Amino acid sequence: MGLAGIPKPPLVARRVLPFVWPVGAAALTGLATPVVVVGAFASFVDKRARLFRVSCLGVGIMWIDVRMLMECWRLSLKDPKGTGPTWEDDHEAVFLAGLNRAMILAKRWVGFEVELDGRMHFGNEGAPLVAFARHAGPGDSVALAWLLGHTAGRMPKIVLAEALRWDPMVDTLLTQMRSYFVPSRTGAGDDRVEGVRELARGLKHDDVLLLFPEGQNFSPDRRRRLIDRLRDAGQELRARRALSLWNTLPPKTKGVVAVLDERPDADVMIVGHAGFGRLSSPKELWEAIPFTDRPFLVRTHTYAAGDVPDDAPAIEAWLDERWTEIDAWVTAYEQ
Repeated sequence: MGLAGIPKPPLVARRVLPFVWPVGAAALTGLATPVVVVGAFASFVDKRARLFRVSCLGVGIMWIDVRMLMECWRLSLKDPKGTGPTWEDDHEAVFLAGLNRAMILAKRWVGFEVELDGRMHFGNEGAPLVAFARHAGPGDSVALAWLLGHTAGRMPKIVLAEALRWDPMVDTLLTQMRSYFVPSRTGAGDDRVEGVRELARGLKHDDVLLLFPEGQNFSPDRRRRLIDRLRDAGQELRARRALSLWNTLPPKTKGVVAVLDERPDADVMIVGHAGFGRLSSPKELWEAIPFTDRPFLVRTHTYAAGDVPDDAPAIEAWLDERWTEIDAWVTAYEQ
C-alpha cells in the first residue's frame, strides 16, 4: 500500500500523540535494551554486528525524534502565540540540528555516509531553488534534506506524505516550517497540486523546495507493477518509457509543472543518487549493513531559471531527459 494509502491521524490522535510519544519512547527503550545486549553478544558470531548496530541506531534515532519534539515545546512556551520574528527560524534550527545528529548516528553505527560526485552549484544567491530528486533506497529523503541544509546553506521545504503526521515530531515541527503534507489517496477531493503551488509561492530567496517527482521509492517490483498497470490501461507509450528506465521510475510532472509555473524565477537542481537504490527489501538492507564500502553518492546539476522551459509540454519533455540521464548514471555506477 505504501504511505500514500495511509490516512492522516484524526485530530484527537494528533493532539494526544505528542504527550504519549515520550512515554512510549521510554517504554520502547526498555524493551530494546535486551535486544541491544543480545546483539552485543551476537557480534562475536556475526562479525558485522548487524543486530547490535541496528538496535543502537534505532534507539538513538528515536530519542533524536523525542528531543526535537521537546525543542518544539520549548519554543511554544517561549512564544505561545507563534508570532515572534524568529519563530520559523527557531524551528528551522531545530530541524537542521536534528538532521545533523541523525546523520552522525547513521555514520557511527551503520557506516552511512554521503559523498558528492562533482561540485554542487546552489543557484543564484538572490533566487529561490527547487530540487527535483530521485527517490530510492532507505533514508534518501533525510540524507538529501541534510545535504541541502548543511552543504547548500538553504532551508529545505519538503513535500511529504500526510501519513507521516503519525510521528508527532514531524507533524509539529514540519507544520511550523510550512512543509506540504500530500493527502493520502483516501482523501477524496483534496487538490494536491494546489498545495505544492502554495509551498512554491512561499519560497524565500534562501529556501529550497525538495520534491521527488517519482512519487514513491524505486524498487524492481514497483517498476514491474507500474509497467503492467500502464499496459493494462492502454498507455503503451508511457509503458515503453518506463521500460527504458532500469533504476528509476518515470517522473510525474503535474507537481513539477505547478512549481515551475508558480516560480519561474527559481533555479532548478536535478539530484541523482546511487549506491542504495537496489536495497529495496529488508533482507537486502540487512545483508548490506554496515555500509562502510557503499557510500550514498550524490550527483547534482543546477540550471538557471532562464534555461528551464516554461510551458507544460516542454517541461515534461525536459524532465524526461533529465531522468534518462540520472538512470544512465545510476546504471553505470551500480553495474
